[in-house]
Amino acid sequence: MTKPRIILLGSTGRIGQQALELIKAYPQDFELVGISGYQNEALLRSQITTYQPRFVCVSTPAMASALERDFPSITFLYGESGLLDLVSTPEADLVAMAIVGVAALKPTLRALETGKDVALASKEVLVAAGQIVNETCTRFKRKLFPIDSEHAAIDICLKGVAPDHIKKLILTASGGPFLNRKDLNTITVKEALCHPNWVMGKKITIDSATLANKGLEVLEAHWLFNQPLDKIEVLVHPQSIVHGLVELINGAQLAQMSQPDMKMPILYALSRGQITPFNDCPLDLTKTPLTFDYPDTHRFPALRLAYESGRLGQTFPAVFNAANEAAVDLFLAERIAFLDIATLIEKALQHHQALPTLSLESILDADLTTRHYVQDTI
Repeated sequence: MTKPRIILLGSTGRIGQQALELIKAYPQDFELVGISGYQNEALLRSQITTYQPRFVCVSTPAMASALERDFPSITFLYGESGLLDLVSTPEADLVAMAIVGVAALKPTLRALETGKDVALASKEVLVAAGQIVNETCTRFKRKLFPIDSEHAAIDICLKGVAPDHIKKLILTASGGPFLNRKDLNTITVKEALCHPNWVMGKKITIDSATLANKGLEVLEAHWLFNQPLDKIEVLVHPQSIVHGLVELINGAQLAQMSQPDMKMPILYALSRGQITPFNDCPLDLTKTPLTFDYPDTHRFPALRLAYESGRLGQTFPAVFNAANEAAVDLFLAERIAFLDIATLIEKALQHHQALPTLSLESILDADLTTRHYVQDTI
C-alpha cells in the first residue's frame, strides 16, 4: 500500500497535534499535504514552520493574508469554502477529520465525494448524518477509519470475525470525574474539566463527565459497524485499559487493551486500519487491575437520551448532538448548571418534530433550529 498523502483538519486541537507528531515520527509512512486551524494563530504559525504543508486553511481572510506574507510559498485558504476546496485537492488521498462538532459534516462528505478516505475523529458527523455518510462511502467506494480509542478497539477485535458470529459490541466508559460523587448539583466547570485518565479538549471532557460522549460513541458505532443499537452496550471501566470488546455468539469475548493514550488509535486510523509497529506506551498487565460496572443512566441521563434519539432515527440524533453542543457551551460559559445539560437535551428532543425526508439540508436545519431552541429555553 502506498503511503497516505494526508490533509489534516483541526491541526491545532489535541487530536490534530498528536496526529502531526505521528506524521513527523513516521516520514516513511505518511506525507502531509495540508492542514487547517481555527483561531490559534500562534500555534498554527509554529506548525507551518515545523511541518511545511503545501496548503493551509484558516478561519478568516485577514488571518490568511497575514500568514501569506510570512509564508509566500504556501497556498492559503479560508472559511468553509476554503475547507471544502482543501479536502478536494487531488494532491491528497486521506483526510484526517479532527474538527469539533457538526462543522466537520460538509468537509467529510466533500472529501468522500472527491475520492478521499476519511480518518474520522469528529464522531458528530456519523451521529447527525450516519445514513448519508455511509451512502456516500458506498457510492464513491471510499472508507471511514475511526480516530477513537473505543471504535479502533472494536475494529481491531472484528478483524477476521464473520458478521454472523457477532452477538454484541461493548464500549467502555471511564465514568468521568464524578462516577462516585453523590451530589451532582454543585459541580463547577473547573471540576468537570479534570478528567481522571485522559487529556482532551474542553467539549469532549465535559461530554465524558455527563456520559454524553459515550452516547455519541454508541450512535457512531451503530453506523460504523452496521449493528443495531440493542446490540451495542456500554460498561463503566474506570481504569480505561480495555477500550472495547466484541462478544461472539459462542460466548467468547474479544477485548483490545492498551494504555489510555490516543496515539495508537490515531496511528491506526492514519494507517487505514493497518497494524503498524508502535510501542510508545507498553501495558504492564501485572500492574493493571480491571473492574467493570453498568452505567447509571438515572444519575447520568445523557447516555439514555442518546439511545432514545437513535431509536427515533431521522433527525433526532442530530438534535441530540446539537442540543448537547449548545448546552455544553452554556455550561462552559457558566450560564447553566452541570445537570442542566441533560435537561436541555431532553427538552430539545421532546420539542423536535422530525422532518418528512432525511437530507443534508434537513439535518443542518434541525441542527440550527435546535441550537436556537436551547438558547431561547434558558
